[in-house]
Amino acid sequence: MMKSRTNIIILSLIILFFSQEALYPVSNSVNSRDDYRFILTRIRNVSVIVDNFGTAPLKEDFKNIKILFRDAGEDFYARNFDRSKQKFRKIKRDLIVLLKNLSSMYLERTLEILDSTSEESFDILIKFGKNGALAQYLKKPFDPLSNSKPIDAKDYHYFWDRQKIEAYLKTGYMKYHRAKNIFNDPELAYLENKKNATSKMLNFIITQYSSVISLCREAKQYGIEIHKIRNINELGKSYIKYGIRHGKIIPVFDDRIPEKYKIDANDNLNLIHSIELKKLSSK
Repeated sequence: MMKSRTNIIILSLIILFFSQEALYPVSNSVNSRDDYRFILTRIRNVSVIVDNFGTAPLKEDFKNIKILFRDAGEDFYARNFDRSKQKFRKIKRDLIVLLKNLSSMYLERTLEILDSTSEESFDILIKFGKNGALAQYLKKPFDPLSNSKPIDAKDYHYFWDRQKIEAYLKTGYMKYHRAKNIFNDPELAYLENKKNATSKMLNFIITQYSSVISLCREAKQYGIEIHKIRNINELGKSYIKYGIRHGKIIPVFDDRIPEKYKIDANDNLNLIHSIELKKLSSK
């Protein structure tokens, strides 16, 4: 009961805040200018996302958004601010639908990447603790005549990397659940369904869905970093395989990253995966 009352108070404050737009009207020219800048930035940001993960219908929706933005932009340049304002509002509504669909896809993929690391990661945390059974063998003298090797040489790094894995796992899931909570926020759903939502309300919804994607990108990267630690022995092989002599290795050449998640690694860097793949043909 107390939680429900708190949610009502918070929702009332949000609506009151955004209602200031109606109480203190700004000229259509200023509104159009702000809408133009806001939408242009969002379209630029979502462009890479759609290229990397957009389905055919989503790519078609994004194409239509860009066409409408060009049309609204022409009205804005011609100082037809009333017309451009209405078109910008339509674009925001369309962007909300697009971003909501993309956010849902990102949440699913983020959980998949994190879950793909969790089972082995928890095994590592258990087996390679500093007071665990395997650690005791490090304190014993090595018998060169014995064929028994309690610890595989390639796994020694887990004794110092396990803390990093634990931190990445914790932070990755934390960011995923933050993103999921934003996506499922009932206040956000209420504003989204509000027919007479103000421009600021629409901006808020777009920003929230953009935050979901940003948090998912961060969470996915922590999962990818765990894969890179677990597959550390593939790093040297990647340098040889692709003829890389120096410098930081980029995702498309980094075989520590599972092939199916290289697109996510590129996307996290705001790179278009299809373009990055073309670099493979030059090696």
